[in-house]
Amino acid sequence: MRILAYPAHLRLYPEYGSEYSWVWEILRGLARRSIEVIAIVGRASRSLEIPRRLRIIDLGLRHSEPLIERFMFEVRGLDIAREAIRSADVVHHMMPFGFRAGLNLLAIFRYIKNKTFVIGPIQYPQEYSDLTDFEWISVKEGLRARIFHDLGKAITRLISRPISFLHETTLEEAEALVFDSRKTLNLYKEHYQDLLKDKILEVIPPGVETEIFKYVPPIKKNYFEIMTAGYLVRRKGIQYLIKAMPIILREVREVKLRIVGDGPFKIELMKLVKRLSLDNNIRFEGLLPRNELAKHYANCDVYVQPSLSETFPSTIREAMSVGRPVVATRVGFLEEHIIDGVNGFLVSRKNVEEIAKKVLIILGDEDLRLKMSIKAREYAESNFNWDKIVLAWYNMYHRLFGT
Repeated sequence: MRILAYPAHLRLYPEYGSEYSWVWEILRGLARRSIEVIAIVGRASRSLEIPRRLRIIDLGLRHSEPLIERFMFEVRGLDIAREAIRSADVVHHMMPFGFRAGLNLLAIFRYIKNKTFVIGPIQYPQEYSDLTDFEWISVKEGLRARIFHDLGKAITRLISRPISFLHETTLEEAEALVFDSRKTLNLYKEHYQDLLKDKILEVIPPGVETEIFKYVPPIKKNYFEIMTAGYLVRRKGIQYLIKAMPIILREVREVKLRIVGDGPFKIELMKLVKRLSLDNNIRFEGLLPRNELAKHYANCDVYVQPSLSETFPSTIREAMSVGRPVVATRVGFLEEHIIDGVNGFLVSRKNVEEIAKKVLIILGDEDLRLKMSIKAREYAESNFNWDKIVLAWYNMYHRLFGT
């Protein structure tokens, strides 16, 4: 079997984690299971150790503005994809594939012909984003960022109807759709019920490198440590965790918060820390390599993800794999994996008091902390192990071909 992954992703940098690792692990895992894979990407890391049956076609894109980068990908990639499709059995559209916006030119122009067409992982849509998200993605700041951000939103509104039509055309051509969660599948059933008839519909979650993020029993220290990580944008809600710290410190005096990551909202967060006189309790670690990140998960007692909007961030899977209880907001499809009171707690968005309350429950009960630690690791091994996830993809392909 030979698969053409078009697009595999606009960027393939697994050292950054998140979607980049997600796509890489699927591509590499399928190649190791004796499937020939050709993957077309916008740009790829030079550090990849590519298995024999995987061929990466790097288009060498360097545009940071999202719309321009996607346009350039389509311009450069289509002719290459039309040539590569001749020897492929399956065309697999991997990422990105946005809700009501994902489209594939091979499908739209009917270049697929007698090839099997698969879409996925289809991700749950972000419910909230703002200028800070755009600043991080586009590497633009200030007035220039706002102009491009507003221009992008205007263009999106202008072309939303034709894009929606092309999205439905792309869905029609697919034999199989793979979703990141039951919630995403149900969302598509709600909006595209007729289009989904007679298609293979699968739910395969993202994974985590359980061999990198190894289980570490809770470490006893003379203080407690809370950790959060991610791009420092307003959507991540870290401001609400910072605001929860004075409440936590009233109950437990020796508590530190480590914030790992960087981004355009960092200055505002640092101002908030200073305004609340929390300089001695909160530390900004900046961007860290993934092996360093694993050490910080191990040293913390609880991981907190106070986001206003998410799909299912890789940081939660990483923290659970190390064996750390998670306190997270009820966003995206986190409720499918965080079992309240078992491997973590779920809280409402922007609810400072609730964040503090759940963190204090975990910090105040050593037995509960250990039980949650073990349950978090067990869940990660059972549900996020890449070998199991790649096997699910492998079985899905064979189900398509009836073998």
